[in-house]
Amino acid sequence: MKKETESKICHSERSEESSGVPACGDRVGFFAALRMTPDWRGFLVLGIIVQFSPAARAGILEWIFPKAEVQVIAVTDATPAGALRRPVNSANPAYYMAVSAGYRDFGGIIAGDKVPPKDAVMKTIAKVLARQGYLPGTDEHPPSLLLFWTWGTMYTDRMVTMDGSEGPQINRRQLLRFMGAYKLGLISKDRSGFQDEMSMTGVMFRDAEQDMIYDMASEDLFVAAISAYDFAAAKRNERVLLWTTKISCPSRGLAMNETLPVMLALAGPQIGRETPKPVSIRATDKLKPEVKIGDPTVIEYLERTKVPVMEVTPPDASAARKKAAPKK
Repeated sequence: MKKETESKICHSERSEESSGVPACGDRVGFFAALRMTPDWRGFLVLGIIVQFSPAARAGILEWIFPKAEVQVIAVTDATPAGALRRPVNSANPAYYMAVSAGYRDFGGIIAGDKVPPKDAVMKTIAKVLARQGYLPGTDEHPPSLLLFWTWGTMYTDRMVTMDGSEGPQINRRQLLRFMGAYKLGLISKDRSGFQDEMSMTGVMFRDAEQDMIYDMASEDLFVAAISAYDFAAAKRNERVLLWTTKISCPSRGLAMNETLPVMLALAGPQIGRETPKPVSIRATDKLKPEVKIGDPTVIEYLERTKVPVMEVTPPDASAARKKAAPKK
């Protein structure tokens, strides 16, 4: 008798809803209904909700199949020479010439990757840089910086066992180093087996930030990197590094052509600015930053100025990608 009363109450609440969505159709009410009725009736209720209510359908499907979240890790290292430079922003711009290494696979290779068009990527990079005060050089504004940029993947690379299954990951340190784990004491900045072993204390006793980076080092990543060199020194065949910004994002459930612009936009404020530790930024579908430039003067400058980019042809990884078996 008690169950019948509860069922009638739920039915009366549904009839009062003008939207057609059952009042007991939320997660708590739905599971309560499942407890009150046989399993097949509960699934029938779910089917009716999904069939006749688009809002409920979207909510339930997102709950069952949650959408992947974009989480970006950005880290910038400035050299002593770079630290002496004046801060760059929209009010005090710096002008550059660029060298693009294009798309590259820095770790393991997975078949089936959809590589975004290089022209679209370079246009996005130019917009993100402009928003931070970095503008293409011209005769009127000679470049003071030589920017070197690249993007691509840094997937986990694993040993293959005798039976053909995946073995231990062999490039965890590569991923840790790219994400700036050396700023958290997890690994040495330069490749050194001895120093890496000495950093094991940070691995054994980790805080939340260390845990996050350490765990992400076992995931496949989309990556991008931008380095700045002194242009005048480069003309003298001298290499004077000023800063390097590295940007990464776990790739699970994401497409690179859609994710790369978001990655760059989220990491924009960290470009060229020393970060004491890796900076983590999250963005869901409710917060998808667009690469927009608010200053009309900057917009006009970019529209009439061709970005001076010299392209460096990367190693042809297409053959290797075709041979690679899809990751299970």
